Amino acid sequence: MAETTGIYICPSCQTLVKGSKDSADGLVCQDCGYEFGSAGDSAVLKKAGIKVPVGRSAGKSTGVIRNLTSKKSIPVRQAEGMSSPPVVAKSLESAQVEAGQGGGDEEILMPGESRRVRRRKRRRKDEKNKSLILFLLGWFSVVIIILAMFKLGSRDAGTNQESDQKITQQADREARDTSVMKRLMPQITTKFQSFLLQSTMSGRKQFIDQSADLSLIFTRHYENHVFPVPESGKIRRINQNVLSFLEDDIAIETIWENDKGWKWGAVHVFDKVESWKLDWEVFAPSSTESWAKFRANLGSKEGIFRLLVRKRLSSNEKDSFFVSFYRAPQVFETQNEFKNTQSPEIELTRDSEIGQKFLRLWDNYLEGRSPYGSILAKELDPRGHMRINARLAWEKDEAGDKKMVLKEILGVGWFGKRIQEFHAEELRKATDEATEKLNENSGKKS
Repeated sequence: MAETTGIYICPSCQTLVKGSKDSADGLVCQDCGYEFGSAGDSAVLKKAGIKVPVGRSAGKSTGVIRNLTSKKSIPVRQAEGMSSPPVVAKSLESAQVEAGQGGGDEEILMPGESRRVRRRKRRRKDEKNKSLILFLLGWFSVVIIILAMFKLGSRDAGTNQESDQKITQQADREARDTSVMKRLMPQITTKFQSFLLQSTMSGRKQFIDQSADLSLIFTRHYENHVFPVPESGKIRRINQNVLSFLEDDIAIETIWENDKGWKWGAVHVFDKVESWKLDWEVFAPSSTESWAKFRANLGSKEGIFRLLVRKRLSSNEKDSFFVSFYRAPQVFETQNEFKNTQSPEIELTRDSEIGQKFLRLWDNYLEGRSPYGSILAKELDPRGHMRINARLAWEKDEAGDKKMVLKEILGVGWFGKRIQEFHAEELRKATDEATEKLNENSGKKS
């Protein structure tokens, strides 16, 4: 019969003791050397249930699992004849609790006196509500997304409504412009052709707007410039455009061409007394004196000029930049002769009021935004040169040398006094409306 192996607990040190004989024959603890096991001791130990009932049989290896979290400590009675006090066995969980550690582990007793502990992780208190927190965060995110979608939807609706309104306004404007052209263009065509074909200056003056105020300037201008009469006497209109200001204030642009390809640009305004007249200051374009004399510092010290301007590059673009001015090209120029009339370079600082105003106008020009929606500069002027109406002067610098300076930008484009008045009135009305609206919003009376 195979030898039976028993496993006992030492009453002294609580160590597991393996023996191949019964405890009645006596056992010795391998750890502390304590001798125990007599007939009386064996009976006591067996009565207390200390012996592990299953051991290793020959040819077969098994393990015993003790769940230290579910079993209570087993009191070990003192064997008869022992003078040491009784020792109470403590479970692993109790020992861990006393040491300040967590419990809930399982200990596996393996053959050969080895142990293996299967640890169970305890949830921390701060992790108990993790699922709830994640759930609330998820719903909070959903609410935020829904609110954002509603906001974007309302914004898109407002944008679409504004876009539809602009499209409607554009369609109404195009319909109105078409009606205006159809009704007024025959009269404008007849008057403009008559202006060009007049043989005398006095005859031409009657076709220009504000002729009484411009009579002297008109005469002086053509003392230094040749009037651009079409050689064949025949021209055709190749483009037209309506400039809108206030409700009753409009102007009409036209571009004309003869059979040799020379082009004229014109702006027509209604004088509200007689009929449609020519804005001659755009057609000429006129200045207070000869650009050739002023450029050479042989004329007045200051003047108002309708010119082309070009922004130059500089090595210190962050602080300042330079501009150059040229006279307006004439109708019959063939080799861009206007480029030979360049002014001295004028330096403008970026943080100055006039420097900032020029940069705004220049950016609009580069992006194709013409003043009042004009088409003349786009179709008639060389690229890289912007129309400008400016006040220029000659002044002395710190070293006492004379230099040309830009005193004031009167406007972009070469429009005459009538359109400048239209523009001023439009700005005044817009300012009044903005002020009135501001007063209404602030609860004040205008």
